[in-house]
Amino acid sequence: MKEIFIIILVLAGSLNLEAENVYEKYFTDHDFSQDDTITLCYEALFFLYLYKENQNPDLLKNGEDCLSLIIEKQEQNGEITNDPNVNPKLYTGIGIWALSLGYKITQKEKYKDAALKGGNFLIEEINKWKKAYPIECPDKRNENARHEGKIRNSLENYCYSCPNDWGLICAGLGSIVYHIGEKGEYYSYALLLGDTLYNMQLENGAWYDGYALKIPTRWNISSHYVTMAMLGEWICYKITDDQKYRDSIKEALQWMENMQTERGVYDIYIDDQNLILEKDSFAGNIQNKCDFRQIRGQTNVKKYYSSPEETMLGEYSLFLAETLAEDIGISTNREESFNYIKSKNGYSNWYILSLVLKENEDRETGEGIIKYVLFLIILSGLILWIAKRKI
Repeated sequence: MKEIFIIILVLAGSLNLEAENVYEKYFTDHDFSQDDTITLCYEALFFLYLYKENQNPDLLKNGEDCLSLIIEKQEQNGEITNDPNVNPKLYTGIGIWALSLGYKITQKEKYKDAALKGGNFLIEEINKWKKAYPIECPDKRNENARHEGKIRNSLENYCYSCPNDWGLICAGLGSIVYHIGEKGEYYSYALLLGDTLYNMQLENGAWYDGYALKIPTRWNISSHYVTMAMLGEWICYKITDDQKYRDSIKEALQWMENMQTERGVYDIYIDDQNLILEKDSFAGNIQNKCDFRQIRGQTNVKKYYSSPEETMLGEYSLFLAETLAEDIGISTNREESFNYIKSKNGYSNWYILSLVLKENEDRETGEGIIKYVLFLIILSGLILWIAKRKI
């Protein structure tokens, strides 16, 4: 037990050091006005979480600069987006998360107001969605979900909905509850989506990509979509302590770990029925586990690669999934993922979030100081031990 505690402390110190290195390398004199909206949202989260750990006022300033730009991009109806080709619900969910955390740290009402405005937009979108689409799905693969085809509403229907949407929307609504303390509809709709994700989860622990009625490839399973769905289950566990959400995350993590090899993590698992349809899109051997690249930027037009080293999307997805799991007390091999990405000089929005994400609010301040002091003590001991061996 003592050895495990030491490993955790050393990893926490390594992640913090890497986060500070990332800050120095990428954000010194950075012009945030040139970043797109989704990047601003993740940058804001990175700065704010790192500020909570290190109390560096420059981090808080950068975080608030990003939040101000996010608010500038928010529409009157609460939507946060500046890209017409991206589902605004995704941007809005992450933006609300950042704004809610900003309010928690600064107590500035403008961040709370913007977060609630975005939450109201998402609730309205959910209600529109439930009314717009039917419950029935003609594809039998819908029955592979935990609900076995017994669907409560169209949100749970893989033919017309997408778990990654629900995960990011849930992360936003749940953050309003967790960071701002508002409940009411924000709480009930967060749990509606958390339960939707729970009911849609497959026996293998993952989720299909969704929106699959007329697009066969959306019956595949993408690692990054699974991680987005996990975000929803994670925040629901944080606001309820309901064990089923924790169990859901554990099952999803097991699926993610099965996508891992010694050489990396596969991006996507192609459904058996789709393999024959996709055979002309392969570079290398035709197999279920692949990396992929979009062709001409089109989401559903892909080229598949037999090697997990073609992209780093699977690696970033696993690292964030492990970070979410660790935050709720599920042990993982996160150190291996961190070291692998670092060895490849990796960088992404999910990577920088994974370096700093920590939501154990009640224990953060005291334990953060204790862990940092203990890390320094352990590091000093290691240096002395190495020095003695050389002598």
